[in-house]
Amino acid sequence: MKRWMKLSICATLVLSVGMLSGCGGEVLPLDISSFQRIAIAPFSTEEESAEMERRFPLDLATQLTLVEKEKEWIHDQSDTLNPIGSQLAAQNLTPQDIFLDPALAAKVGKAANADIIIVGHIKNPKLDEKYDSNPLYDMSAQAGISGTTKFVLVYQWATLNIHVKAVDTGSGSIIWDNGGFTGYTRYIREFNTQDPARHTSRIEPDQLKADIRKHMLSQIGHQLAPEKINERPVPEILMKPERKLVRSGGQPILW
Repeated sequence: MKRWMKLSICATLVLSVGMLSGCGGEVLPLDISSFQRIAIAPFSTEEESAEMERRFPLDLATQLTLVEKEKEWIHDQSDTLNPIGSQLAAQNLTPQDIFLDPALAAKVGKAANADIIIVGHIKNPKLDEKYDSNPLYDMSAQAGISGTTKFVLVYQWATLNIHVKAVDTGSGSIIWDNGGFTGYTRYIREFNTQDPARHTSRIEPDQLKADIRKHMLSQIGHQLAPEKINERPVPEILMKPERKLVRSGGQPILW
């Protein structure tokens, strides 16, 4: 398993009604109604996300197959059942080649007898955490402020950027481009200030990676089949305190 980068996250990630938005801006969904045979190629990746080159397109194709059963989805399923990978090898091309050059993408898609081919690039997987030492107080169980009601927060988060395009195999033109979408999953855990677990208890990196991948599968799936696959909120808060926590002076915490 490749090591994921630990860097700062995007400053703002917003999901507006009817439009999808991440760090890359807004994008309208792809209309696939006039296409019957749709290929999904292995996505190009950077070193930090190399493990997702085939895994993400496979999971995306599986998801789309379930909701768009009338369409024929062409994608690599294994080392032996790989209609797109075999065409890439036969033409001495890489996933990056067809992501950057729509004419090459169209050539591979046409050889696989597809009407359009979906190509993508995965980059900037980031895991990080922050310990917030600014105290909060639990007002749900008892009134007043004491050591037993004093808490601190630990934040963990993951972000991932996926840029996806669709190329018409007949014309060789890009018919859809999501511009690059950044997903964001977040976890907020509370600890009593006297609890030493806050310094050692963590959500494991493998779980963070699995959650951001599921998050992005829904986001990209929604862009391709908006009426059948629900989008996720950005950020998607997967864990937060259930107790009523307030800052000193009674200011409530809004997640």
